[in-house]
Amino acid sequence: MPVSTKKKLCVSVPKREGERVRKELKELGLLDESYGIEERRSRLYIPFKGEADELRYDLEPCALKPRLRPLRKRLGIRYDVIGDIAIIDWFDGILAAATELLKTRRDIKVVLAAVSGVGGQYRLKDLVFVAGERRTETVHKEYGSRLRVDVAGVYFSPRLATERHRIAELAQSRETVVDMFAGVGPFTILLAKKVKKGIAFEKNPKAFRCLKKNIELNRLHNVEACSGDAKDLAPKFIGAADRVIMNLPHSAFNFLYDAVTMLSESGGFVHYYDVKPENEFPRTIERIKEAVGRFDRTVEGTCLKKVRSYAPRQYHVVLDIKISPR
Repeated sequence: MPVSTKKKLCVSVPKREGERVRKELKELGLLDESYGIEERRSRLYIPFKGEADELRYDLEPCALKPRLRPLRKRLGIRYDVIGDIAIIDWFDGILAAATELLKTRRDIKVVLAAVSGVGGQYRLKDLVFVAGERRTETVHKEYGSRLRVDVAGVYFSPRLATERHRIAELAQSRETVVDMFAGVGPFTILLAKKVKKGIAFEKNPKAFRCLKKNIELNRLHNVEACSGDAKDLAPKFIGAADRVIMNLPHSAFNFLYDAVTMLSESGGFVHYYDVKPENEFPRTIERIKEAVGRFDRTVEGTCLKKVRSYAPRQYHVVLDIKISPR
């Protein structure tokens, strides 16, 4: 159903001045954000609210379309978008929400519902089809990388995109990086475009197949993909790494020894991910320092960051650890 227009007082300015004027109106509290901005004959019509004598710009009436509130706000729901697939936690009335989502976001072609939380050895959600095309595979774009993802068979979180980019920015071109729990390769692919070599471990067969496809999709020739459990694979790469990624919340500590043994003789960095209540952060740092000390290495520095809120009073965190020889 088309959205009807409404006559609205607007600030009329040349297009080249539009962004500056929009920001000024917003700062003054005079921008009516419930309407969209209209462009006509190289001029922008910016919706105005307030008294006319508050403004030094010309005002003209213009027919504008009301701006729809985002579905998240209108329905009070949260959803993730992976490629062209939206995943919503199941709730009564989800079919109507899915239908509206497909109408209002043309980049979304499939809507699935999660009927369970993350669980099992591969950290998967149980998903059911709701609307759109009947498929679970898609190609997700992230910071110039393309990632083939089968959302029903692999773990992938688009919410970690900023964190993955942060790690890639920290890495140096001469480094060899090991991703111990690679999944479909979002850390590995982004890092491999910058570093000398990437080594990726993954034990989920479906995720490993996607990882191999993504290496080809991004035309990378410096990634060694290894299928299997990180504990079995790590001894083959003792002393090979300058940086190790450990994105396995809840269980990463069980693999800390393996991560440290893969660092080169001169040391390097470990990025250790966990889920913890805020009051346990100091103890987590001390526990890791004690463990590293037993490996005949020294923690030279640590930096703990909150990646995102995970649950009430719990956070998905990363501990950037610089480790050197004793």
